[in-house]
Amino acid sequence: MADKIRIQKYVSEQGIMSRRKTEAAIQNGWVFLNGQVVTELGTKMDPDVDVITFADEVHQQKAATIILAFHKPRGIVTNCPQGNEQEIKDLLPTEYKHLNAIGRLDKDSEGLILLTDDGTLTTQLLQTDPPHERVYLVTVSKALTDDMLYDLENGVQLGDYLTQPTTIHLKDRHHFAMTLTEGKNRQIRRMMQKVGTGVVKLKRIRFASISLDQLKPGQFITVQREELF
Repeated sequence: MADKIRIQKYVSEQGIMSRRKTEAAIQNGWVFLNGQVVTELGTKMDPDVDVITFADEVHQQKAATIILAFHKPRGIVTNCPQGNEQEIKDLLPTEYKHLNAIGRLDKDSEGLILLTDDGTLTTQLLQTDPPHERVYLVTVSKALTDDMLYDLENGVQLGDYLTQPTTIHLKDRHHFAMTLTEGKNRQIRRMMQKVGTGVVKLKRIRFASISLDQLKPGQFITVQREELF
């Protein structure tokens, strides 16, 4: 028998809802433990034995989650603008300005970035277990050598961190597609600098199962949760 844990902790860890949303659902009488409505926020459960179910209102709320696939233009920051900088929210209609970006792209990069109002979904996509691929088109200033390719694909030491293995498909030695399963701060730029070249252009074309496709800079589409996995 497993140790008992609070229901909101279990629901959050399963990626169903955030703890805060679970607590609100409990207060509304929308959460059931073994068929009985949960009335106390501190109620605990045994994950190996107990069964949690939800009222229709919870499923309706989850279905209403907003997810956007947005083509961030170069020169726009993801968030936290400084001075006269523009951020993604400045380019979105009013009804989407409350959404938060899943990860980020630096100011000099462009391409696909996902935005949502679901914090649990954000956590799911940013975690590395299971990993979610990010695919980038990269142009570098100095042609990649075989040694550079080996290092990039097998791991580059960035400070005290060794990057995860990557996959590189060359168009030529200056232009290639690069697949990552993690998203450290300015990771590709730092990796290139470490092996002895520099990034001229960086564009993300896929995150998880969502592709940039024909979206032009500044354009966006809504996507469904099930399309991501």
